[in-house]
Amino acid sequence: MDRLTSMTVFSRVAATRSFSAAARELGISQATASKHVQMLESWLGARLLNRTTRRVSLTEIGETFHAQCIRILDDLETARQAGRPETRLRGSLRFTAPVSIGCTLLGPLLVAFMQQNPDLSLHVTLVDRSVDVIEEGYDLALQVMEGGAKDAELPGMALHSLMSMPFIVCAAPSYLAQAGMPQTPTDLTRHACLTDNRHPGDMWHFSGVDGEIEVSVPGRLKCDNGLLRRDAARAGAGVLLAPALLLVDDIAAGRLVPLLPDYRPQVSTLFAVCPASRAALPKLRSLIGFLADRLAGGPPGT
Repeated sequence: MDRLTSMTVFSRVAATRSFSAAARELGISQATASKHVQMLESWLGARLLNRTTRRVSLTEIGETFHAQCIRILDDLETARQAGRPETRLRGSLRFTAPVSIGCTLLGPLLVAFMQQNPDLSLHVTLVDRSVDVIEEGYDLALQVMEGGAKDAELPGMALHSLMSMPFIVCAAPSYLAQAGMPQTPTDLTRHACLTDNRHPGDMWHFSGVDGEIEVSVPGRLKCDNGLLRRDAARAGAGVLLAPALLLVDDIAAGRLVPLLPDYRPQVSTLFAVCPASRAALPKLRSLIGFLADRLAGGPPGT
């Protein structure tokens, strides 16, 4: 049996969680659909699906292989469409972004992009961890990296700068009334700080009249999610260092107070990251270009 056909059948079984539903969609018998999946499992030497009398589910290997099948089938569709003039983007894109970026920034942008491309679907995963784009089968990842575009480099990956992301250090009025107002970055060593547990050492970076300053800050609450840290800061738990786009509403409303006006916290950059081998795909170039255009002036509201 043709492996590409088998991949198509397997992808529909995985999507519908049913051999019979996939067979109906593809116009084949359930027995034929089962043979296609069995052929792939024999070829791989691994089980792709857990089968019971009531349901079908993907094994761990099946999850990974399913993501790769989708990419291969999408690439074939892209190649098929490439020679047609004025073709619309089709297929799907799998991409990932940090939770805070997704919740505060992406919703309206992705809706607008899908309205422009009605035949293209997006599968978005929000995670606050380091993602291996290639290994986990993503087409694209949005990643925040410290520094500017000239400082960023990832082997085998294409990086596209989307926007600069300034940071703000702040705290709630209730916390400052109790703990006092820090005057310099080194004062933060005597404060409770809300830190990101993905960065061992809890080092915060500032620049000011004395040049570059690096401070190791203490903190009882460590969390990999920026939204939770922001909520904790609102509740008076301590000093927060976070992207300005997460804080503008709270600062405008007085829920959080900017600190250290004579010192500038780190500036990071939001990048679109994709495998270099896939960077020329029209649907990837279109999404990255769309995000770059919309974010060229910085995040909305900042």
